[in-house]
Amino acid sequence: MKRLAMLALVGVLAGCGESLEPAPRVGDALPDLTFATLARTDSLSLADLEGRPVLLNMWATWCPPCREEIPFLQALHEEYGPRGLRVVGVSSDNAGAFDQVEEFLASAGVTYENLLDPRSAAMDAFRLFGLPATYLVDHEGRITLVRPAPVSEADTAFLSTIETIVAAAEGDR
Repeated sequence: MKRLAMLALVGVLAGCGESLEPAPRVGDALPDLTFATLARTDSLSLADLEGRPVLLNMWATWCPPCREEIPFLQALHEEYGPRGLRVVGVSSDNAGAFDQVEEFLASAGVTYENLLDPRSAAMDAFRLFGLPATYLVDHEGRITLVRPAPVSEADTAFLSTIETIVAAAEGDR
């Protein structure tokens, strides 16, 4: 009986694993996802981000570490935005929280672009188990660094990678 139960469990797990694609890694392109903008009248595809270096941050208003890193992301937007870095947030708040997301961003002084993902498509496509998560993407659309945790000014590898992808994009202009 134990053996039968074990074989059934192995079969279920094997079947589940076949249908899942692996999480995007360094060197991979971003998944082809489209999200609503805060204006709710249009959308943006992650494929549309190609051509500029991108800092893509998955977050939610209910996530304390996400809220804590927002001022740092805003500072990066202000410092590197003029050099071509596009900072984009993707909120996993539910569809009824659009106003809450807008209010939070306004109160935090956020001026970088934010998109809405009420169905958590990014969580699924990126195989995220928690928030926040940040991806640095070069101007060719390839992931160059993944941070499945809050980012901060103490992360020298993160800051160095931003400088590298921004400089590379400036060199190709």
